[in-house]
Amino acid sequence: MTEKIKVSVPEKIYELLRKDAKDFRILKPSGEENLNAFINILVINFYEKFSADDESLRESIKGALSVIPEKYAKEAFFEVMNAITKREKEENLGKSVALSFKPTKSSESVTVYIENVLLKNEAISSFYRRLFIAYSKKLKNEREKIIHKHNYELLVSGVKKGLQICISLDNGHVYNNVSVYAIEPAKDELFNYVLCFSDKKNRTLRLAKIKTVSLLAKNAEIPEESQSMFARQIAAGAQYPIYSTDNEPIRVQLSAKGRELFDKIYLYRPIPMEIDGDVYIFNCSANQVLYYFERFGSEALILSPKKLGIFMRNYYYFALKKYRSIYGKD
Repeated sequence: MTEKIKVSVPEKIYELLRKDAKDFRILKPSGEENLNAFINILVINFYEKFSADDESLRESIKGALSVIPEKYAKEAFFEVMNAITKREKEENLGKSVALSFKPTKSSESVTVYIENVLLKNEAISSFYRRLFIAYSKKLKNEREKIIHKHNYELLVSGVKKGLQICISLDNGHVYNNVSVYAIEPAKDELFNYVLCFSDKKNRTLRLAKIKTVSLLAKNAEIPEESQSMFARQIAAGAQYPIYSTDNEPIRVQLSAKGRELFDKIYLYRPIPMEIDGDVYIFNCSANQVLYYFERFGSEALILSPKKLGIFMRNYYYFALKKYRSIYGKD
């Protein structure tokens, strides 16, 4: 099959697919999202799970209707399936847009299989519409695992087998003799991060930036100190590497307004290990604290470590100088 496949999808699903293509780094040389390549990868990596879940649902419904006399069961089954389809349409009200994609050599056998084996009294456009909607309902970090399924499964295999791996990134850099500690999602459930040890250093890599993964015939080796730092990193937020210099609790004093902001601003929020009055104590990376509390202004004051407080002071100082150069001191 080389013809384009045309599908009508809710506009919000179309925009989600485009954004995922960019965020998961399925790109053209220009840096623009490669939607056709992305859709083909999505179909290849997701059609089996989608069709299996679809078949499981059908079998569950048939089982539930088995108590009904056979002459009524078939009609009842179609009524239930129609009700489910109607509900899915109602959940995705809004403007629909046309999405077309051209199967590649990699996906051609899959699209032929879908059309000739999986379709059950259903238009091909309806099948793909339901597949895209099912994909969109998953958390973003789960969607990233689908798009980078091959590399993710190899990484998991390396961890389970206790083997070192070789990783190449999409920027051309190669890490040899990598020992993977874990593949973890960020606290905000956006992206997945590979926490690994290579060349005597702890490293944190975005799953989507990994181009290839190769298992090696060497046992993984991660020093206890590195394992301890990785465990702290996962507890605080996998996207923020913890270094050997992050060995002191971070104390932040919050005003009443600061505490309100802390309760409201969820994204990148560090988890305090202790709260002593208006002082919040954290056991996470310095970068996480800086990125999060830089939005608080005077409502959050870093008490310690001193070098972190000085860094934040300078951050605001140079911002103040630039604003004064534009607006003056008044």
